[in-house]
Amino acid sequence: MLLTGVSLLAVAFGGARLPPVKGPRIDESGARPDEIRACHRDLERLLTDLHHETFAIQAKALRYDTDPATEWRNWSDSWDGRWRTLDWRCRLSELTGRGIPAIDRMAAIHSTLAELQRSYSGVMDRFIETYSDRLRKLRKDLSEVRALIDRRKAPRAGPSENTGATR
Repeated sequence: MLLTGVSLLAVAFGGARLPPVKGPRIDESGARPDEIRACHRDLERLLTDLHHETFAIQAKALRYDTDPATEWRNWSDSWDGRWRTLDWRCRLSELTGRGIPAIDRMAAIHSTLAELQRSYSGVMDRFIETYSDRLRKLRKDLSEVRALIDRRKAPRAGPSENTGATR
């Protein structure tokens, strides 16, 4: 009962993270360079994916009739799961302040990524509120213009236009 209450509060207020149920974790001493490199690579991938996906969703909204809010929410939830898993797998919160400089720096970057993700969510919210309907209307208008162009019959070519002859 107490665990359920704590879990609900953690989810509601973004407190303690519930660890994934499986997967390897780095050595608790943080002394294996190969494990630290893997953590670094995954941390870097989180940053790159966050930036690229934010603008990819916006670009897709320009070209296709998509729902950027749903796409962002789904992608962002997945990204958040990867972010939490990285913290758990690499023991970033657990090993911070224990004299492992690479872990300390990665933990700070990891924390900053959470702030950046919230900022990008704000960018997406503003994009969705400001431009989604306008983009949808512009795509519709362009489609209607294309239909007008396609319906218009090309003028018949006269003899001089057909043969290249001059008068």
